[in-house]
Amino acid sequence: MNRVIEIVGLKKVYRLGEVEVNALDGVDLVIEQGEFVAIMGASGSGKTTLMNILGCLDRPTGGRYLLEGVDVASLDENALADVRSRRIGFVFQNFNLLARTSAIENVELPLFYSGWTPEGERRAAELIETLGLGGRERNAPSQLSGGQQQRVAIARALINQPAILLADEPTGNLDSRNSSEIMEILRRLNREQGLTVIVVTHDPDISEYADRVVTFRDGKVISDTRRTAAPALTAAAPAPAAVAKPAEKDWTTFGSMALNAAARALRRNKTRSALTMLGIFIGVAAVIAMVAVGNGARASVQAQIQSLGTNLLVVLPGATTSAGVRAGLGSASTLTVGDAQAIRKEARGVAYVSYSDRQIAQVVSGNRNWSTSINGVTPAYLPIRDWPVAAGRAFTWQESRRAAPVCLLGQTVVRNLFGQNDNPIGAIVRVKNFPLRVIGVLAPKGQSSWGQDQDDVVLIPFNTAERKVLGTSQVTATVPSTVTGSTNPVLNPYIGVPIWTANNPAYQSSAAIISPFGGPPKISGVVNIIFVKAQSAAAVPAVQKQIEQILHRRHHIQPGQDDDFTVRSLAEIAQASESASRVMTLLLAAVASISLIVGGIGIMNIMLVSVTERTREIGIRMAVGARRIHILLQFLVEATLLSVLGGLAGAALGILCSKLLSMVAGWPTLVSPTAIFGGFVFAAAVGMFFGFYPARKASMLNPIEALRYE
Repeated sequence: MNRVIEIVGLKKVYRLGEVEVNALDGVDLVIEQGEFVAIMGASGSGKTTLMNILGCLDRPTGGRYLLEGVDVASLDENALADVRSRRIGFVFQNFNLLARTSAIENVELPLFYSGWTPEGERRAAELIETLGLGGRERNAPSQLSGGQQQRVAIARALINQPAILLADEPTGNLDSRNSSEIMEILRRLNREQGLTVIVVTHDPDISEYADRVVTFRDGKVISDTRRTAAPALTAAAPAPAAVAKPAEKDWTTFGSMALNAAARALRRNKTRSALTMLGIFIGVAAVIAMVAVGNGARASVQAQIQSLGTNLLVVLPGATTSAGVRAGLGSASTLTVGDAQAIRKEARGVAYVSYSDRQIAQVVSGNRNWSTSINGVTPAYLPIRDWPVAAGRAFTWQESRRAAPVCLLGQTVVRNLFGQNDNPIGAIVRVKNFPLRVIGVLAPKGQSSWGQDQDDVVLIPFNTAERKVLGTSQVTATVPSTVTGSTNPVLNPYIGVPIWTANNPAYQSSAAIISPFGGPPKISGVVNIIFVKAQSAAAVPAVQKQIEQILHRRHHIQPGQDDDFTVRSLAEIAQASESASRVMTLLLAAVASISLIVGGIGIMNIMLVSVTERTREIGIRMAVGARRIHILLQFLVEATLLSVLGGLAGAALGILCSKLLSMVAGWPTLVSPTAIFGGFVFAAAVGMFFGFYPARKASMLNPIEALRYE
């Protein structure tokens, strides 16, 4: 005969505090292939403990257990799981079906861990039909009678076509009619399919169905009676070692099944799942919305900087020192028209150079007036600032040279002087009581990065501003008194215009002014600021260095002396603003990410509760063949699925909130695909991180202890 089970000197000792209980005390037993064996005994005799060991749910304290010639003690956890999945089918006394799961899903459960195939699905449907459950496939266990639940349990035990069927009190909770039907099913399986059946019972009527009865008392075999001849030898089933490792494709199958099982588990607890996802949901939405606000602010700042003009260098007056006293930056106008012209001629890589003289003055049109910035500039100012004319035209170089009384108005000035409907082109406005004809309206620029309204401006030719409107803003050099007796004219060293002659001491030019207190004249031609546009962004550093060298030479600044000017590039301003905006965006994202961490902790708490609540379910899954890695992955998939679903919903809410903030509050927002993807990935990572500990705790449960958990 072919021995499928052989146990020698089997012992199992339970420790209850200081007391040791010998559940099995040196049991010897051999079961051959194709036998129908009934194991009888009173409660506490050790028969259920023996069944748990035979089913590889528990390990003996001592002795040997050979399953189809293989010592079970030599098998690791994965090999034992494969034995439970493919070699042994277990029918429990109290059915151990998954609640809120249909009958067909309970039957198909072992397929999750042995390899899901269309054949397995078909076999599950056939078993349901064979065991008389046709039409009840979609019923939950609570909708089935005790006999029907036991039939589902038998079908589940047979789904993987095991070589051995273990039934622990299969009729203990059934009436006599259902008991007879269940035992007839087991007898038919034994007779027709050659299945080795071992039944544990305390009912003598049930033992009548068996070919052999083994009686236990106090953990020992007291009798072993064979009622019929041993069955004929049949072909031996494959040893467990031959099926110890599932096919690699089964792992792919299990991945999809784990996802399906996780989705089912979440559907069974919709409210709790929704509340668990709430933390991730809010966290992802907050991250996306806050990053959108930060990106919007940064884009707004970049647009404002861009509105200043690309590749722009700005030369500002610096500090001056007089009699050992150092004044602050801009304390004196140290820049001149000559400086600007020298930069234009000598610096390589320069596209445009302009300069300006600026004052705040009242502009009057009819019965309306408005205080604004009056800027005297050259025609190169507009291309340097990338500032187009929205209506009319810009003034020309010819108009600039002859100090034509023309002007360009910004949008804010137009709105305050002419309203929304009036056309200002051709109108006359007065600045310091000097009439100027409006020839153009500037395109809107908006606010600068420091909050200044760039459209609140009037642009006039520089010579017009200096000669007729604003006057010379500051004198910078004195003509030596030794030249006052000379017959040769004294020229302005900056622009080459005569500012004094012997014949006409009061001569004034566009760049000269006579001191009101008498004495020698003083040279003017100063400017408030010089704008330089490089030919390309790459040329900006070289151009900046050349400007510094030219001004050092012209202003006679020796090494070690303080510069009386400052050169700033748009790149520096943009870099500073970009850095500040990036820090703000990261800060907002970091603050919002805290809610993601809190949401992850919530997931971990709920998953820990879920592991406790589903301890018995874990035991059932292990009993039908689930490995520890299967349990770990299943619970990890559930935690990740919670995070992913919460992340998807949070991403949608974050985008919606960003749009609402922009519409309602008027804040500039810019939804970032990177933030959406990053928030989603971070949410999934949080779920996996905080779900790992509960999942690992579930996977480390002992199968028999999990099944006994109440």
